[in-house]
Amino acid sequence: MRRLNTFLVIGIILSFLFHAVSGSIRLFGADAGYPKTAAMLCIALVVLHVVITAVLTAKTLKAMRKSGKGYFRENKLFWTRRISGAALLIPLVMHLLVFSGTGGETYRLVFFHSGRLTAQILLIACLALHLLTNIRPLLIGMGVRSRSLLSADICFVLSVVLLLCCCAFCVYYIRWMEF
Repeated sequence: MRRLNTFLVIGIILSFLFHAVSGSIRLFGADAGYPKTAAMLCIALVVLHVVITAVLTAKTLKAMRKSGKGYFRENKLFWTRRISGAALLIPLVMHLLVFSGTGGETYRLVFFHSGRLTAQILLIACLALHLLTNIRPLLIGMGVRSRSLLSADICFVLSVVLLLCCCAFCVYYIRWMEF
């Protein structure tokens, strides 16, 4: 199950990168023929990832209860990963609600006010925390031996993409405020 989760996470990251870059280009005002399949694939993979992670977490809790030892202090990073993933679900749902309005061939959104901008920036912050705390276990799951250099490269690419998304949301907000 952990191996399947590793492949799901790789798929989530790749589809997210494509979705984030093409969506940002669209929010900047360039209509680059945005394919919805990347977003739908990403959501499907996220749902499977959440289910598998919930099952693995339940097994961990069961083992902790059976042994009588929680070792919470020693497992803070483990719980940070789980809690950040759960916290990510709230702004993710808000993102889906804001950016799911279509009318035929024309892409339509409801008014993009300060609250929606805040929710999107919260999504980016939660996503950054969740990704950065989970890169090392992902590389371990992939069997990568020299993790430090590759981990830094992945962090850099993800940081650039998340910054691009944040800028795109802000530009989009400013464009809405002009009307």
